[in-house]
Amino acid sequence: MIRRFFALIVLLALAAGGLYYWKSRGGSLSGSHGLQVIGRDLKDTALTGAVKTAFELNRTLKPLAIHVSTEDGVVTLRGDVPRDEAKAVAERVASSVPDVRQVVNHLQVSGGPVESPRQERTVSESIDDQALEVQVRLALSLNRELKGAEIKVEAYKRTVTLSGEVGKGKQRALAVDIARETPGVSDVTDRMRTLGEPAKP
Repeated sequence: MIRRFFALIVLLALAAGGLYYWKSRGGSLSGSHGLQVIGRDLKDTALTGAVKTAFELNRTLKPLAIHVSTEDGVVTLRGDVPRDEAKAVAERVASSVPDVRQVVNHLQVSGGPVESPRQERTVSESIDDQALEVQVRLALSLNRELKGAEIKVEAYKRTVTLSGEVGKGKQRALAVDIARETPGVSDVTDRMRTLGEPAKP
């Protein structure tokens, strides 16, 4: 679990690496057009990292080798997946990431066996739970439908409790589904409330 946690941090650092990439290219960065191009490419680099992180935080997609590229907010997915369901899940998860304008799904269904994510354990269950909380919070933040929701996440022995306040509509069910799909989560307890509803005991 610790290795997965550090992998997430590395993925989130992709946006910062975009600046180094542009400097290493040695192109002309002066003028408003050059700055617009830099800004767009940095945003695309960050979007690619966000989609990869969202895949890493999904139980179905985590073990799959999916190549992600982004151009002007359009995300393209390539690679092989074991079944049609995984292809659909990948498109749904990528489309839900904030600022993704469109998803081009070039994933091929190979019909091979479905891999199971490795079950790694840490020395301390508390460290395991803390890493799991970070993963669930990140997965929730990477879905545009949950923008504005104030959801608190607590994990105890891989059971995640969601509390806080969400808007009316699909936010509540969506948050529970995303938490359930996060690798390592064994169960989800819903203690959230919608606007105007009293807090659950």
